[in-house]
Amino acid sequence: MFIKFYGTRGSIPVSGASTIKYGGNTTCLYIETNSGEPIIVDAGSGIRELGIYLMQNKKNNLHLVFTHYHWDHIQGFPFFAPAYSNNTSINIYGPENEVVARKALSYQMHIPFFPTIKLTDLPANFIFKKTKNKFKIGAITIQIIQNNHPNYTFGLKFNENKKAAVFLTDNELYVPHPRTPYKKFIKFVKGADLLIHDAQYIDENYKAKLGWGHSTYNQVMQLAKDGGVKKVIFTHHDPSSSDEFINNVLQAIRMEFPEYDIDAAKTGTEINL
Repeated sequence: MFIKFYGTRGSIPVSGASTIKYGGNTTCLYIETNSGEPIIVDAGSGIRELGIYLMQNKKNNLHLVFTHYHWDHIQGFPFFAPAYSNNTSINIYGPENEVVARKALSYQMHIPFFPTIKLTDLPANFIFKKTKNKFKIGAITIQIIQNNHPNYTFGLKFNENKKAAVFLTDNELYVPHPRTPYKKFIKFVKGADLLIHDAQYIDENYKAKLGWGHSTYNQVMQLAKDGGVKKVIFTHHDPSSSDEFINNVLQAIRMEFPEYDIDAAKTGTEINL
């Protein structure tokens, strides 16, 4: 299983000298199975660059999995080059409880939000899939859990060849009235080789943002400890978090948890499991 980050930021894209290291594009994760099937998780602004890679490498049968449809997770889709190719098939998976993927993608491409081109004008072949709690794409088995986030949001666990990676973006582990209790997240991450988790806040500013659907670095480390996951990557960085800020948080967390492999997601970070 090959994993690469194309977007690591939460809420809104940011640019500038203070965000070069960890990147300013919103959420987009690329996973490739050992046999080469391309899986895209979310279509934040990072998907634009990923689309160029997929076109150059003639990846024509794609799988796009949405965790949810907030703007920062879909805003890059109108700039996704493979959607403009009639040689491309895009299998789309995502929550259906409040709104379906087709409606969310169509809505953002209507005037006044997007000029001229509608979803129905795009030449790619779109196949909208009904998503089950457990399904397969190639040799990868994907399991779903409901995250604690405003609007229905998927957490995902990818399993291939006895290796597992968990992706829990936009998830508040200690929300007062959880959709999913903390104990279920412990069970979900157990056995994983890698935990990628939303860490938008620090403890000091979390109280003012209770219920917004995001976690702190220390909360994520508690989940890793309780779930027995030794490799942790923080993601969905707050737009106000500079490279220096994230570096300082990482340094403190690594000192507190020296037995763990801890990092913050950067645009371009690659992992092989």
